[in-house]
Amino acid sequence: MTAIKINEQIAFLRKQKGLTQEELANTLGVTNQAVSKWESAQCCPDIQLLPDLAKFFDVSVDELLGYTPVSTTEDIVLAIRKRIESLPNGEDFDFTFRIAAALHTIILSKKMTADNLNPGWNTDDAVEHAGNSEWGYSCCNIPEITTTMRHGAVFFSNNRNLTFMNMDIRRIISIIKPFSDSKNLKIATALYKLTVHSENAYATVAQISDKSGVSSETVWERMEEDLSKFIIEKVGLESEFRFEGMYMNILPIISLFDFK
Repeated sequence: MTAIKINEQIAFLRKQKGLTQEELANTLGVTNQAVSKWESAQCCPDIQLLPDLAKFFDVSVDELLGYTPVSTTEDIVLAIRKRIESLPNGEDFDFTFRIAAALHTIILSKKMTADNLNPGWNTDDAVEHAGNSEWGYSCCNIPEITTTMRHGAVFFSNNRNLTFMNMDIRRIISIIKPFSDSKNLKIATALYKLTVHSENAYATVAQISDKSGVSSETVWERMEEDLSKFIIEKVGLESEFRFEGMYMNILPIISLFDFK
C-alpha cells in the first residue's frame, strides 16, 4: 500500500514542479532508472532519501507517503490561499491558473472514468498538459456543474444557482452584440493583446490598427461608437486605450466557445 501511495505522490509532485525524471534524478543524485522504478511502483526510495525528497517537494514525509489526514474544505482553501500569498508577483497568477486547470481536468477525468469513456486516460498527464495551456477544447456538463477549458481560459458554473432575469438577458445581449462584428472583434482582440500584460498598459490607435489590420479611421470610429462602453481612454499628446477592468475578461470568455 505504501509503495502505491509514494509512487503516485512522487510522480504527481515531480510533474507539479515541471521536472522530468532525469532532472529529479540529477537533483537527488540517483539514476534515471531509480526514479522510473519509484514512479512505476517497482520499488521504493531508500528510507534515508525520504527527508531529502520531502524537503525538495516542500511537503512532510507523511504527505510524501500519503499518510496525511483527510483535510476539510476550509483546510484546503486556507492552504491554497497561503501558497498564493507566499508567491512573488507573476508566479502567483501562474499557480492560480494551474490550480483552476487542474480542477477542471480532475472533474472531467472523474466523469470520463465513471462513464468508461477513455480507459487509457491518465489524469496526472492531463493535469500537467492542462496547466501548461497545451489543451485545445474540453467541456464537462453534468447537472451539478459545468466546466469548460480552452487554451488559457477556464470556466466553472454552479448550474443549480444559474438564473437570468429579463434585465440580465438584455444586458448580456447588449454586451455580446458588438463582438459579432468581425472588425469590432479584430480591434478588441488587438487591444486585448497589446494591454493584457500590464494593468498600466495602453495602446494607441496606430498600434491597434497595425495589430488588427483594420484602418486607423475605422479603429477610431469603432472605439468612439460600438466599443466605447468597454474601454478607458487616456488623453495626452496622443489618445491611448485599454479595456475597462470589468470588461477585460470578455475575450477569454468568448474564446471558450468551440464553434463548429
